[in-house]
Amino acid sequence: MDKTFDDIRDMLKANYPLLYLATSEYGRAMQKLRRIAFELDYSFHTWDNVDGLQSHHKTQSNRLEKVEKHNAHGETKGYQELLEFIKRDTESSSNPNKEIFLVEDFHKYFRDEKVIVYLRKLTNILKAYDKHLILMSPFLKLPDELEKYVTIVNVPLPDREDLKLRLDVVKDKAEVNPDLEKYLIDSALGMTDMEADLAFRLAKEKVGLNSKEATRIISNEKEQIIKKSGILDYYQVNEELEKSVGGLNNLKLWLKQRSKAFERKAKNFGLKEPKGILLLGVPGCGKSLTAKCVATEWKQPLLRLDIGKVFQAEVGSSENNIRLAIATAEAVAPCVLWIDEIEKGLSLGGGEKDGGTNSRVFSTILTWMQEKTKPVFVVATANNISDLPPELLRKGRFDEIFFVDLPTQEERKNIFQIHLNKHSQSNISDYNRLAELSKYFNGAEIEEAVKEAMFLSYVEDVEKSQISIRHLEKAIEQIVPLAQTMKRKIDGLRDWATTRARPASSERNTEKLEVNEQETETKVVQTKREKEEDIF
Repeated sequence: MDKTFDDIRDMLKANYPLLYLATSEYGRAMQKLRRIAFELDYSFHTWDNVDGLQSHHKTQSNRLEKVEKHNAHGETKGYQELLEFIKRDTESSSNPNKEIFLVEDFHKYFRDEKVIVYLRKLTNILKAYDKHLILMSPFLKLPDELEKYVTIVNVPLPDREDLKLRLDVVKDKAEVNPDLEKYLIDSALGMTDMEADLAFRLAKEKVGLNSKEATRIISNEKEQIIKKSGILDYYQVNEELEKSVGGLNNLKLWLKQRSKAFERKAKNFGLKEPKGILLLGVPGCGKSLTAKCVATEWKQPLLRLDIGKVFQAEVGSSENNIRLAIATAEAVAPCVLWIDEIEKGLSLGGGEKDGGTNSRVFSTILTWMQEKTKPVFVVATANNISDLPPELLRKGRFDEIFFVDLPTQEERKNIFQIHLNKHSQSNISDYNRLAELSKYFNGAEIEEAVKEAMFLSYVEDVEKSQISIRHLEKAIEQIVPLAQTMKRKIDGLRDWATTRARPASSERNTEKLEVNEQETETKVVQTKREKEEDIF
């Protein structure tokens, strides 16, 4: 945060006439800008369409202590009157003072072509007289005609230092355990200054800031706030990697090794935090479950990005939504960002129909993944690699691309054990029989088989608490595995991944899918780049 306003300070010194601040925290941004103005000896004015133009005056402490309505030149509540006043005030020889005009929500008036021309003319006048116009809006919405005249500044959400200052205000003179204070601040990461203030006060009122329960209250408030955005979901997960995911030993080992990168000694050694992984594979084989387990394993919050909710009908909203989601994830960092079925949201087909919105959102995500400096670990999952753009698959976007295949016989035994243990079923001993009967099953189908067996057992005898292998055999017999109904697609996916992705399991699944007599031809799955190369 401080670096952002240090940059603004330098821009003011360099005579930048027109700035655009993208932030929803008007109060905090105004306070920091006013402090900069007073330190650099600028006159400071603010405008909104309720109170019009107001002049701020400093006292001995350089804080806001007095605000006077600016009515020397009549009403300034209208946006046209404001622009006219600034032009007259700037060109007036009787007012040689350096000035800053901070204007709220001016993006609403860009639909007026006269406003665009007025702002272009003002840039030259303001620059000559060391006066500055700063537009403040919760999101970026800038007409093409002004792009070369405006400098855009994205104001980040409060960092740990900002939140500590807010917590100090709330706790007043009360003493809080230093270790607990750190957890309180971490729990509030991703909130605005006002949201954090209210969450701290709520925790203080309910249980006091010296209680461990306070962190849970703040986390629950943050969960509600992040969900309100409609783009990110905040997950409270307790799925353990070993106890919830069967097989996938290569992937598990990789995740355990990379967790070391977050240690203090690793940073001193020079290790960088991992960027992320792409999990390709057969549907129902544990890709989404693994994403949830990573957060628990690394003791980090889990955010889920719903790509479908990013896209909105209003021009510019989709791009602003993805920027807001990225900003929130970086504020919460270190965290795990889960992008489920990424190929459905980032398919570039038909870009000419949506005015290029899909391409711009995709470009924003790619650039961020390549250049990000905050420890946000991205776990992306995909089922259909033919829809994945080649730019996503190259090294640098992800640390590794893993292929999650159908479970082997040993992995199926492991998955049966996990789901039976979850339901306190300890009566089954012949796991080899179950693994053989469930050939070609994925993890989700094995889970459903266990649930169905429990239902069959309960209907048969409500007094029994344990199921028998007979119930499991009957449940397995009723399920037609996806691998058989979608044999062509899964065969093509497995062939593609043989040379292009790292296997998630230590042992490769060599079980060939049974060939349906009607399916004699094979189909090779290709990426978009490979299809284009074949054409040419």
